[in-house]
Amino acid sequence: MASVEAPSAPAMTDKEQRLARNFAEYETFVLKAQDYLAQGDLQTAAAYYAIASHVATQNHAGIFWSPRAEKVLNEIGRRLEPEAPARPRRTEIKRILQVCTQVSAVGGHTKMLCQWVRADKDREHTLVLTEHRGPTPQFVHDVFEASGGRKVEKLNHRPSSQIDWALRLREIAKDFDLVILHTHCEDIVPLIAFADPSKHPPVLVLNHADHLFWFGPSIAHLNINLRDAAQDISIARRGITPERNILMPTLAEGIVRTRSREEAKRQLGIDPDTVLLVSAARRAKYRTMGGLTYADIHADVLKQHENAMLITVGAGEHEDWAPVQAAVNGRLRSIAETPNPKVYFEAADIYVDSFPFVSSTSLMEAAGYGTPLVTIFTYPQQARIFGINHVALVGNVMQATSFDQYRAMLTQLIADPALREKLGTDARSAVQREHNLPGWLRWMEGVYTRALELPTLDNRPMLEAIDRPSFGEPDIRHEDIFGGAWPTIRVVMSYIGMMPPKQHFAHWRQVRRQGGFKSNAEAASYLVPEWLKRYVKDGVLKLPEEVTFSG
Repeated sequence: MASVEAPSAPAMTDKEQRLARNFAEYETFVLKAQDYLAQGDLQTAAAYYAIASHVATQNHAGIFWSPRAEKVLNEIGRRLEPEAPARPRRTEIKRILQVCTQVSAVGGHTKMLCQWVRADKDREHTLVLTEHRGPTPQFVHDVFEASGGRKVEKLNHRPSSQIDWALRLREIAKDFDLVILHTHCEDIVPLIAFADPSKHPPVLVLNHADHLFWFGPSIAHLNINLRDAAQDISIARRGITPERNILMPTLAEGIVRTRSREEAKRQLGIDPDTVLLVSAARRAKYRTMGGLTYADIHADVLKQHENAMLITVGAGEHEDWAPVQAAVNGRLRSIAETPNPKVYFEAADIYVDSFPFVSSTSLMEAAGYGTPLVTIFTYPQQARIFGINHVALVGNVMQATSFDQYRAMLTQLIADPALREKLGTDARSAVQREHNLPGWLRWMEGVYTRALELPTLDNRPMLEAIDRPSFGEPDIRHEDIFGGAWPTIRVVMSYIGMMPPKQHFAHWRQVRRQGGFKSNAEAASYLVPEWLKRYVKDGVLKLPEEVTFSG
């Protein structure tokens, strides 16, 4: 009898191979972490799990969380947990501990945190920073002081490691009714600190990086999602049960117009009769994908309508936009990021979203000025995480599913001022109702109520899951949209100062052999423990002026 050969597996596509390579690299660091754990070196093991997470965040590996890594970090945390009875359940929430990896003077992340604390006037808020770098903006201190909370504490300014910072965070949290995490994707400190949910206040995770891999599902008493697609991913790909997911819109400041649209145009040197299209986002959100530039998408519209102009704020100069810019006689301008783009929002007749990476915050801001909103979503529905599906924006943003449809929408809006007025008014009303005060407070109180109603989290069953990369949607197109190929040597450099002296020096030598340091001065700076570097960078300790510190 003739033998029958089994059919061969189909060859992997280039994109699938990329995902597989990224997962293999992530796997390499997880295995190294396990080796150090087996040696009893908890400090280095913890740092390697953070590195692994950083790798998976920057270079998408087909996973949105890692039960395997979180299980080990959970075990480390439980191992360091003193014997103690379960914490009594709280019946009300009065004192809240807000936890961030770091805060900054610009950006929506810190802005929403401070707006949240200001809005929640009846409760006391305290801020802990796990791995803060650089000065802390004074307005952050002012906001938390006004709420009645304790002095802002920076854990990485303590002479110790991530393990010790986690133990300190655990100690601080004992005095609070609730913990809310606004931490970065790779932050392992809360995972260790709150390993056993029965012994700590409920931990709420703000899912602000909803399209990325992040650590934290196993300690999420409640996961706060800012849009529908994020909630879907959290349930399907992060192992968080439906009852522990909740929706809450982004809190946005109420918009106060200071100039008419015509006045703003004049200030920018633009004829008031020009129909002005505006887009505002970080440069990365306008990346060229598959040879198609943001300029190419708008070329035909600008050629067809000589009374129209497009300004992108934040994109900066792109060499591959030049042919279109020349073809439309300068009616496509692209400027660098500016601290206050208010005049551009006030001047806009139509707001157009960034592409291929959407910008919901800018859409909400534009809506506040009564501007009609247009976005592009050309991907399958399984990739909804790459589109706009936020409270109040759904139904109030014109969403094109093809470039031809997008250009038709813009043509319609350019030609119809009455339609622009109606759509802009509808968008403004919806955003004001859900994203501004006092309406947003209803969502916030709903989150607190759900947190009190839920039983204590038992995270052990979910930690038995297995890391399995997906080669389907949305993973397959993730890196095309958000970029990747982050040099892992720079990631390792970020953590060597958190390792014990022996491993710190060994890894420093390895980085130096691989040419990771840009100069001798940078190399010298990475010999210093992380906590000491923070002391110097923040001016707590003064060193001679010729000594410099990177990172």
